[in-house]
Amino acid sequence: MQERADISKMMSGELPYTIDSKGRMSFPQRFRDVIGDRFILTRGADRRLVAYSEEKWNQLMLKISAMKEGREKEILKQIYIKGAIPVEADKLGRILVPQALREYAALMKDVYVVGAMDTAEIWDKSLYESFTQSIAPDELYSALGALE
Repeated sequence: MQERADISKMMSGELPYTIDSKGRMSFPQRFRDVIGDRFILTRGADRRLVAYSEEKWNQLMLKISAMKEGREKEILKQIYIKGAIPVEADKLGRILVPQALREYAALMKDVYVVGAMDTAEIWDKSLYESFTQSIAPDELYSALGALE
């Protein structure tokens, strides 16, 4: 029997924020309600950052650890694991995005925090807009068709 996802623990939406020169930014309360005030921030594909709850991160680490040695495991270790840093929201709901991660994701000022089901993503505004606009309508219709 397939395990059902708990919809109350899923995130969605695109929220615009700014990041200051020290790397501080607000992180949405509604996302922190799902992943916690302390979570793991790491590099993702397409120059985005990915935020995992500590529980989801530990599950991912176990899955990667159990993989047989090979190119896929090495890529995941290089990108996900080595780039991972725990962050914690302060009493104002701000997080500090480490400089190495800001550089990887080209985060300068305007960013989007995006709910992606069981993770949240942080994108540079222009990169996010370019990425979403690059998805052709037929690709979206095909993805929607896969739901049936």
